[in-house]
Amino acid sequence: MNGGEYAVFRCPNCGCYTFAPTAQKNRLCSRCGRIVKVDLLHAEIVSDARRASELVKYHNAKNAPPKLKEALKEQLMGSERKTQRMGTRSSTLLMKVLAENCSEEITLDELEELCKKHGLDCEWVKAKLPQLALKSLVFFPSPWTVKCAAIPHSSEEPSKSGVSQTASLSKVVMEAFSIPASRAKVIKQLAEKGYPPEKVDELIDKLHKSGLIIEEKPGIFKRVD
Repeated sequence: MNGGEYAVFRCPNCGCYTFAPTAQKNRLCSRCGRIVKVDLLHAEIVSDARRASELVKYHNAKNAPPKLKEALKEQLMGSERKTQRMGTRSSTLLMKVLAENCSEEITLDELEELCKKHGLDCEWVKAKLPQLALKSLVFFPSPWTVKCAAIPHSSEEPSKSGVSQTASLSKVVMEAFSIPASRAKVIKQLAEKGYPPEKVDELIDKLHKSGLIIEEKPGIFKRVD
């Protein structure tokens, strides 16, 4: 994934620019946390990742994301509507597919094919993955790849107590980034309140990869409101 060409394009959900290898069909938007199609038709194609990253920063500096809060709200409502239609059976099946096929890093395109094979609604899965990342059940090694955390095969659902603790700490970390702050400052503040520094540090990375906090400038993070 280090070679080849890269497409620089706008996320259709939040309006921010992003980039991905032209060989990939999907990627995670690091700003709004939605998995979107790589838009080759309207993309600017460059030959290396560094140039692509520079263009993304340039375009985003010129074009502030339009109505990001409304877009995120609509995304959440859409996810809830899909969840209601699909039911818990699809959630159980998705966890089974992830546990059996994503213990090693795979591309989002490969996951899409697995979803089709198992009869899962691909758009529903794309909306569900960032939610699973927040619960530390999956993570994104890169914006166009996904990997499943360790999930016991003997149980159809992850430990409720473990998910509850992670979700609780996630809320605390998200609240700490309600205003721009450095990673070190937040880790120190929460350590003084009794939260394990290594867990907080790990969770910051996961929240960043899932698009729920953004790096406004090097080393300074903020919650996406």
